[in-house]
Amino acid sequence: MLNITGKRTFIVLIILFVTSNIFAASYVRYSKAYGRNYVYLPDVAKYYRMKSSTDKKKTILFSKYSLMTFVNNKKLCYINGIKVNLLFPTINNKGYRCISNIDFFKTVDPILRHWALRKYKPRIIVLDPGHGGKDQGASGSKLHEKDITLALAKKVAGLLKKIGYTVHLTRNSDVFIKLKDRTAMAKKYKANMFISIHANKAEKKAVSGIESFSMTPAGTSSTYAQKPSLSSYPGNKNDANNIALTYWIQRALIDKTKAYDRGIKRARFMVLKEATCPSVLIETGFLSNSREERLLGTEAYQLKIARGIVQGILRYHYQLKREK
Repeated sequence: MLNITGKRTFIVLIILFVTSNIFAASYVRYSKAYGRNYVYLPDVAKYYRMKSSTDKKKTILFSKYSLMTFVNNKKLCYINGIKVNLLFPTINNKGYRCISNIDFFKTVDPILRHWALRKYKPRIIVLDPGHGGKDQGASGSKLHEKDITLALAKKVAGLLKKIGYTVHLTRNSDVFIKLKDRTAMAKKYKANMFISIHANKAEKKAVSGIESFSMTPAGTSSTYAQKPSLSSYPGNKNDANNIALTYWIQRALIDKTKAYDRGIKRARFMVLKEATCPSVLIETGFLSNSREERLLGTEAYQLKIARGIVQGILRYHYQLKREK
C-alpha cells in the first residue's frame, strides 16, 4: 500500500513482505527529480536486508546472499556479477544515491525477489531460431546466422523435451518466417515462454560476447534508443517476468560458456513487443569475431550454449515455484 506524507514531494512507500509467517514493513523513500520518481538505495538495501556503501564511482548493496553494484550517474548495474542496463541513470538526490522507481519495480525487484513475479506453471516453450530462408541474418567468413540459430534451437529443444517440457520451434528447417508469424505461433500453441535465438555481428572484429534483450517497459527508452516511448504493447503485460527470464538465462549462459558478458539490455523488437508470454531475445555471439565464429560452428560450444539456455529456464522456473 502507498502512504503519501504531506511533505511536498517526499513520499514513503510501505512494502509488505512475509517472513516466517510474520508481516513486516520496510520503508522505501522516494522523491521526484527530473520529472520522475527515484528511490533511495540505502532504503532499498534495508528492504532486501542488505548493507550499503557508496564512493565517488559506485554504490554497493551487499549481503551474504547477493551483491549489487550501481555505477554512479550511469544506466548500469551488476547483479550478482551479471551486467544489467538500467532504464535511467542513477542519481544523487538530497545526499543519497538513487535509482528510478521504475528500475526498482521493473528491473531490480523481479530479479532479486520471486514474490515480484506472476506465478504460473510453465510447460509449453516456443523456441524461435532467428532468420531463415532468404533472410540469412548476420554472416561471418563461413557461417550464416540462420544456420547457427536453427542448430542451437534444435539442441535446446532436445534437452527441454528430455526434462518434460512441450517444445515448439517457429521453424524446423531453412525457411523464411515473418516476424509477426513467429509470435503468432507462440499464441497459437499457448506458450508459457518465448525464446528467440540469434547470432550477432559488428563492424569492429574484436567485439565479442553474449547479450540478452528484454522488452522495454512503457514510458522508458530502449538501451540503444534516445527517446522514451509511452506506447504499451502485449509484451509489456509480462514486464516483471520478462526481465527475470532474461536475467536467469544470461547468467547461466555466461556461467556455461565463460563468454564476455555484454549484459542484459532493453529493446522493442517485434518478437518481444508482440509476445503474449514472458519472452527474451538472445544474441549468442559475434560471427564477425573470428574466434567466436569458430566456436559457434562447433558442436561442443553449441551444446554449452544450449545447456546455458536450458539451465536459465530451469532457474527461472524455480523462482515461479518458490513459496518462501
